[in-house]
Amino acid sequence: MAESSNALEVVVRGRTFRVNAPTNERAALAAAIATVQTRCDAIAAKQSSADSERVLLLAALELAASAPATALTSPEATSDVSSRLDHAANKLDAALRSA
Repeated sequence: MAESSNALEVVVRGRTFRVNAPTNERAALAAAIATVQTRCDAIAAKQSSADSERVLLLAALELAASAPATALTSPEATSDVSSRLDHAANKLDAALRSA
């Protein structure tokens, strides 16, 4: 597989993910990753026996629940979010299968 010039290696809860991000979106992606990591750390502190996948899932659910409703209800946003979530879910499934 060819290396993508837009690929960014991300580590969250000790798991490494490769994420494609245009250069102009990398700062926003870094901020989002920091938010996810902070939320994961808070969850892990409360549930010391929780595995990484559970912590990541709980963080995703908490972040989705705290997102402004309008950000997820416009047709454009819904389509974009759905597409990105599907892509992320596929990558997570592949990572879990290879672990």
